[in-house]
Amino acid sequence: MVDELGRELRSLLAKMSGYSIEDSDYVSYFVNEYGERLVFVRRPKKTAVLLHSDLGWEPKEIAGPPASGGANKELPPEVRRFLNDVPVVGDIILNHPEALWLKACLAATD
Repeated sequence: MVDELGRELRSLLAKMSGYSIEDSDYVSYFVNEYGERLVFVRRPKKTAVLLHSDLGWEPKEIAGPPASGGANKELPPEVRRFLNDVPVVGDIILNHPEALWLKACLAATD
């Protein structure tokens, strides 16, 4: 059961991002060094969703942890060379602190 503070936080994050957040969802909030806000939401037994203020709060499904952009075989070779050790998840480029936070969120919800 979610306490009152948890409900308030979920309500504020939902209002900020425009994404529906339920009491049973695992939710985490992160602000990077540029003031950009990220919200991680995972419903029980569902795929995780990342919401990022710099991406217009568009919900992005997260299938797995961030990986090196240079190792992503789905990207063209010239893009992989450019991204080298930059962490990416799907089509989202992250910085290293964001990637560490996202890995911790995924580990907490496995």
